[in-house]
Amino acid sequence: MSTPDETDDATPREAPVMPTAEEAAAAGQARTDAPRVVRVSFWLWIAAGVIGLVGAVLFLVLRDEWADIQARSSPGRSVAEMRGLAAGLSWWLLAGSVMFLAFFVLVGYNARRGVRKARTLLLVLGVFAALFEYSLGRVTIYGLISALLIIVAAGLLYAPPARRFFAGDER
Repeated sequence: MSTPDETDDATPREAPVMPTAEEAAAAGQARTDAPRVVRVSFWLWIAAGVIGLVGAVLFLVLRDEWADIQARSSPGRSVAEMRGLAAGLSWWLLAGSVMFLAFFVLVGYNARRGVRKARTLLLVLGVFAALFEYSLGRVTIYGLISALLIIVAAGLLYAPPARRFFAGDER
């Protein structure tokens, strides 16, 4: 009599077999490699997020100079008031830039895998990120470059090769 801990060694066990790429694709478990436009778009999303983050870090470092310039250009505001505004604004911009970079990486990765919802979500995130770059009059060269990269990356996700890549997705 065998105990529950013992196994019957008489039956041979087969090693698990991984499906081939064709079998996995037919079963919907895996997608083929993304087309070049989708891969380029992914890296443009990452670059846009990094450039936006660089701009936010530079604003954090140079916020006192920005406050001094703003205080001189608007006579009704004091330097202390503008420095307080710059301190709050710099942390808000830094947190937002980190958040957008994280979203671009996570959602961009899913779009690169072929998830159609991720492509749509990236378009919505891109609109909000471009608006974020221009919020409160913060138009800098970093914001302009980041917004341009966002527009190009979103456009590439809707190019004909990308549309064919996302067409078969049912998720």
